[in-house]
Amino acid sequence: MAEREKASGPPLLQSVRQLAATALGMAHTRLSLAGVELEEELQRLVVLLVMTLTALLFFALALLVLTFLVVFALDAERRVVALGIFGCVYLGLAVLFGWRVNLAVSQRPPLFSATLTELEKDRAALNSRSGAGTVHSPRADEEGG
Repeated sequence: MAEREKASGPPLLQSVRQLAATALGMAHTRLSLAGVELEEELQRLVVLLVMTLTALLFFALALLVLTFLVVFALDAERRVVALGIFGCVYLGLAVLFGWRVNLAVSQRPPLFSATLTELEKDRAALNSRSGAGTVHSPRADEEGG
């Protein structure tokens, strides 16, 4: 029995090693999840960027052609006024859509939200198992709690 205890160490040390291995495994899983989320977000952003730029290119070409079609269909003395009106309309639309893009970016979910949720669950599970009180949470400070 003494040989077995020497080979594997005292029970407290075994428990600490087991706890460290479990914590390391949990950290590895959470970091893997964070990496997957980051890759997914990057792929989504690249696809959105390419699609947005392509749509903008064709939209600009269509507007250019339609603008010249309308301007050249008018009398020579009204062409300057028509170009001014088109310019103001395009400027107004650019401001409107710029505001909408800003709004959409500000309302997106935070990066790594699933990872943070899983880490909160892990901490709650560890607190309930150990019977310990509440552990200080930086996230609770951010949320006003």
